[in-house]
Amino acid sequence: MKRSNENVMTLSSLVKCNRIFFIGFLIFFTFSFYVLFAYSKIEGFYLLNPFHTEFLNFLFIYFTYLGDGIFCVIIGILVFIFKDRTIGLLIIAGYALSGIIAQVLKYFVVEARPAVLLKDSTYPYFIDNVTLHNFHAFPSGHTASAFALAATLCFATKNKNSSLLFLAGAILVGYSRIYLAQHFMDDVLAGAVIGIMSSIVCQLFLRGQIMRMNFFSDKNKRNTIINS
Repeated sequence: MKRSNENVMTLSSLVKCNRIFFIGFLIFFTFSFYVLFAYSKIEGFYLLNPFHTEFLNFLFIYFTYLGDGIFCVIIGILVFIFKDRTIGLLIIAGYALSGIIAQVLKYFVVEARPAVLLKDSTYPYFIDNVTLHNFHAFPSGHTASAFALAATLCFATKNKNSSLLFLAGAILVGYSRIYLAQHFMDDVLAGAVIGIMSSIVCQLFLRGQIMRMNFFSDKNKRNTIINS
């Protein structure tokens, strides 16, 4: 690629370079879409929570923190310092944009969470010591953050096969929100779309601007930088 075009990124080129990631997300989206339209909100929640174990409780209680804003910022700072400044800033920007969109929607969409809609049900898997929130479920902020982070890392990695690991991690964060009775499927799917779209927007509109900043060295001006 010529130097004059090295900062150019289009949606078609982004999709073309990350086919595996987008195909994987399409499969996840299709399954989620099926659950939403084949079942009611509560029926879908039961479908996705067929059983709980102590091990899974422990796993998802901590795994869900991978979608926490603090975790995303820490990853962004570490990448900025030790690997690549451009990608570090894109991670933080993607998280910030997805977080703003999610919080604005939460403010205007007062959607009840499972703790409210299932309070008079026989649902047996509420987990001890997990704080359950009542409203502002839509969309899932943890899922949005996780998918924004995963997408940015996928777009940056040279080994595109490893992008499935990032995607799988984000999907598990989303599922953890359902498992822990914090969200329904529609909340998670919306969060996933917001996260990926936020990362794409940052790639298309911020990446070139960041790479042209004078304090970035030439070694940071690459399309893909993470050796996986």
